Amino acid sequence: MRRAPLMSLLAFFLMVPAGGCAAREESVTKTDFETRLVLKSAAGDEAREFPTGETITFVVTFRNRAATPRTLTLPTSQTLDCLVYAADHKEVWRHSSGRMFAQVITELTLKPGESRTFTATWNQVDSKGKPVPPGEYEAVGLVPGNAPGCRSDAVKFTIGPSAAGKPAGP
Repeated sequence: MRRAPLMSLLAFFLMVPAGGCAAREESVTKTDFETRLVLKSAAGDEAREFPTGETITFVVTFRNRAATPRTLTLPTSQTLDCLVYAADHKEVWRHSSGRMFAQVITELTLKPGESRTFTATWNQVDSKGKPVPPGEYEAVGLVPGNAPGCRSDAVKFTIGPSAAGKPAGP
């Protein structure tokens, strides 16, 4: 008899969505949200080429493109993640790696056309604590979860001694 309440509780938690970037009570389509990533140099200018060792700032803007308010329910207090991939598409760095987030459900409600901007910085050190070599990389910014529109397009950038914080190209 004691197992029945325990099994009911277990069933409840298994049926509750894992959260992520999911809109409550409404289906989310790609056109509802737009996530954009901009890379900035230490000087604060948008750039795609960075000198070796320079801090890179990731600016992730998440916008509600729908005609109605949307609420995103996230499983933790984490509202942003940024990932960096090497030219071979292997993950080099993840903003959330090694960080702790409060285990509380977080809701982000955006009015029609409203945006939220989140920033993270990267010192060009990989997830193992080693400086990354000069070369070509890609970055992605996202609001945690897997709903459409919660992940930016990949932004290609270069790290190298000759890359002197040149402005971003088209």
